[in-house]
Amino acid sequence: MAWGIWAIITLVLLIAETLTIDFLFMMFAAGTFAATISAVFAPDALVLQIIIFSIVSVLGIGFVRPWARKHVNDSSKGESNVYAMTGQIGHALTDIDTKAGRVKIGGDVWSAKTYGPAIAEGTTVVVQNVEGARAIVQPFHAYNSNS
Repeated sequence: MAWGIWAIITLVLLIAETLTIDFLFMMFAAGTFAATISAVFAPDALVLQIIIFSIVSVLGIGFVRPWARKHVNDSSKGESNVYAMTGQIGHALTDIDTKAGRVKIGGDVWSAKTYGPAIAEGTTVVVQNVEGARAIVQPFHAYNSNS
């Protein structure tokens, strides 16, 4: 019956992995799965099961986890969310000055402002930065000439 306990622990660890997506619980789940298999073939060898669990888990954490984190899309690398907006193209829905304005970027309407001269309604703009919930923009032609 030890295999049942190992199997339950494996399922709990896999559920925890789906919540964290960090590959740590996955490595322990691999260890408990290996212990489950050993418990099926040697039900009375608890020490062997623990040793197999330990070896598989340590090898997974030491070798498989770093490889998996490197090759699977890791959101901690690179920019995401509002920080990924830098360089995106939008259109001024209103006049934009140093205090206020509205711009449409990708399908979303944002509050906007510019640090340069005022931008007329209908002008194509590029996002320079995001400050809070406000996009900092400049005219696309100015951005193109600076690049």
